[in-house]
Amino acid sequence: MSSLLHPSRVTETPHREPLLYVSSTVDGHILCVGQDGLVSIWSANLKLKKTSLILDENENKLQNRRLKWVSGSILMAHYNKLIIGTCNREIRLYELSNLEPYCQIVALETMPLCLDYSVRGEGECVISYGDEQGCVNILLISSVAETLRNWTKYPPVEEIPTISANAIYEQENITFIRWKVHNDWVTKIQYIPSMESVISSSNDDCTALVIGYVSRTKNVKHRLKTLMGSSNVSHNKFAPPATASPARRFQCDESVFKVHKGVKTFDFCRESNILVTGGLDRNIRLWNPYVPGWPIAILRGHTSPIGFLCIAHGSTNIFSVSLDSTIKVWDIEDHSCLLTVMPKASQIRGEMEACYFSPDLQALYVAAETFGLLQFQYKENQNQDSGTSHNKPIFCCQYNQQLQHVISCSEDSVIKMWDLKTGQLVVKVCEAHGGAAVTCMALDTIGKRLITGGADGSLKKWDSSTLGYMHTIKQATSSADEVTACTYADLYDNRYIISVGWGRKISIFLEFQDIDDEVVEGSYPQLDWIRSMEQGHKDDILCVASCPPHFLATSSFDGEVLIWNLVSGHLCSRLHAVDRAAREGETEDLTINKIIFLLSRLEKKKTAAMLVASGPRGYIAFWNIYGRGNLFAYFSSSKERSTVSDMAVDDKDFLLCAGDQLGFLHIWNIAEYAINGPEAKPPVLLHSWNTHNCSITSICLMNEHQLLLTTSLDYNAKLWSLKGEYIGTFGQREPWNIKEKSSWGLSESNPSSENSSDSFGQESTRTFDTQKKSKMDAEMIWDTCTSKMVIDDELAEELKQRQIDRLHRSKQFQWKPIQHDANRINSYHSLPLCELADTQLAFHKPNLAAELDDPFQLEI
Repeated sequence: MSSLLHPSRVTETPHREPLLYVSSTVDGHILCVGQDGLVSIWSANLKLKKTSLILDENENKLQNRRLKWVSGSILMAHYNKLIIGTCNREIRLYELSNLEPYCQIVALETMPLCLDYSVRGEGECVISYGDEQGCVNILLISSVAETLRNWTKYPPVEEIPTISANAIYEQENITFIRWKVHNDWVTKIQYIPSMESVISSSNDDCTALVIGYVSRTKNVKHRLKTLMGSSNVSHNKFAPPATASPARRFQCDESVFKVHKGVKTFDFCRESNILVTGGLDRNIRLWNPYVPGWPIAILRGHTSPIGFLCIAHGSTNIFSVSLDSTIKVWDIEDHSCLLTVMPKASQIRGEMEACYFSPDLQALYVAAETFGLLQFQYKENQNQDSGTSHNKPIFCCQYNQQLQHVISCSEDSVIKMWDLKTGQLVVKVCEAHGGAAVTCMALDTIGKRLITGGADGSLKKWDSSTLGYMHTIKQATSSADEVTACTYADLYDNRYIISVGWGRKISIFLEFQDIDDEVVEGSYPQLDWIRSMEQGHKDDILCVASCPPHFLATSSFDGEVLIWNLVSGHLCSRLHAVDRAAREGETEDLTINKIIFLLSRLEKKKTAAMLVASGPRGYIAFWNIYGRGNLFAYFSSSKERSTVSDMAVDDKDFLLCAGDQLGFLHIWNIAEYAINGPEAKPPVLLHSWNTHNCSITSICLMNEHQLLLTTSLDYNAKLWSLKGEYIGTFGQREPWNIKEKSSWGLSESNPSSENSSDSFGQESTRTFDTQKKSKMDAEMIWDTCTSKMVIDDELAEELKQRQIDRLHRSKQFQWKPIQHDANRINSYHSLPLCELADTQLAFHKPNLAAELDDPFQLEI
């Protein structure tokens, strides 16, 4: 399901002429290009940032009575350029950073009405445009960066480096192709890299939409002549004379779609292999791109011509906008209309001029007399429940106490928001970091903003109430710079966003608390900080935690915990608790997955352990960070000594929860533990049970509800009481009520809730006395074979008796030394003796030639 986040944002624009193009830039801003050459740049939430008139000829209308008009525009994002086509048969390139002219191509044969830019290969691109003659013009450019630099060396005309079209055709790095395709002017053009084809449309019925190859052909005769070097064959790279009529493709090289009243707009989805078209007849048609004869479906509902279509990437939704600014959302699979937004509801005035759909924001920008932003949210269809919370392993979770929501992220770059009270899905965001996994999350102190880190090294900010994308804090780099952890840190009146990862670098971003919530990197690190970083971690950083007023702790893959001064950047101390684990267990895994500051102990920082760090083989260390750092406590969390993967504490630092790689969860009472000095014994273990079938990845405590959230690599996020009572799995069919225990545990299958209370603690951690232990046994009796809790009293008594009998049998069959009695014949000696016949057979190699009576076999 799809719904609109009301109210939509609508604002006035500085443009007095119609808008031709709307798109987003790399830094998350929205760029608009008007017909008169006025360019406006907006923030994602429609705050006007900048305007510039890029056509200098239009600045002084008295001196230049003949205005120059923009006919089309496209972003060249990979090279930070803006391309526009003018009615004077020109193509101009502008620097996107300052909107200054870069170069221009003049004396084109026709007017470029619509433009398209696409990357073809490494260092190669395709610039295509359609003209008023119905022709498709294609520029195949190799060594793009070098070619663009060479264009700036041409002599300037009106202070702009200018190159003629004929000079373009003669360059080695450029191949120019022109085909006569349509019988009317071209309304839209798009290059599809996966098909190596160009899709173009027009308002002509017979050539409404055409899919054709760029250069290669299926015509056998043409290919043979090309191979034989015939001079009669026209090559792809040519400079057509002004009087020459453009050639047409062979019929086998293009697919022609005939549509009543033509096609004004279209979109293609590679994942679904669906082509969608719309035009003056007000109908939306779905096509298989390889079957041009008839459409898959026709969607009817618009009352005016359709001017914009977009297939939302990663979903089954189609967004359509008609010229009367009516917006509709359709489902590709059901061919049904999911949502209709009338102009009165969206408050968008006038006729639609240009639109843009942002996949990051899941928002639609509509330009008319006013500029509108409509943001959408998706609700998962519970009837299509897969039985798990996510479709891929879950890496992290957060609890928003203000909104009573749970947020989880997974390996397939999906972020989901759940209702804590019912366990049902609220919002889902696909491709949050493109195709990269979402590896970590952090909420600010008031639960207003959410920060996510990706496996591609990117860092993004979201509105935590709607999961609406705000902007990118750090651009994606590579998988070698994966973000493993992020957090907020408040330092005096400033707030910082801190991230760590595989690059062994601590990135610090200053967050300005203005209306746009901008984030800028650069105030930190200082020079001292940079020098300290050079002496910092020698391996990948896995975790980061902050402690007011100015402490920062980081842990790494090689078992080091470093304490930093966030103000000066100096390294305060270097902690090595895992050396003991390595000596005792002879393990090579020294990973410290989690570090936590006990903030309630700030006043006793000189005598109390303030930092808790997990370690290998199930060890947990309590550190006093005053001075150079002292180890106050060190104990193993489980008998199996499985590596602790995550930890969490409550608001008052009374409870410590730890989850390990076997899926077990342990809860200790640490209210008075290591608060007045070192401890020789571990803290009191309150509960321990199995939560998941594989490694726990994240733990969250809901203090006001006395609940616990766990996520795992088994694709599930589960809710528990602090006593180990299973409540449910987020995304299950049956909703729960956290205040009614009768609704708990209603999922169809819960293999990992087969708990065993206190069955994995060490003998030293079992501080319960005999009365408490017997009371627990009376309340909860567990079958060690099935590991399922039994409620029925008769069955409980039977199981208890069965356990006693099993203990007696195990004692009876214990190993005992064999006693030999000389006067007694044992069973072995009483066995009867039998003689065995020698049945050995002689085997001979068969003579196949003799058996087949081969006349060519000669006896030697």
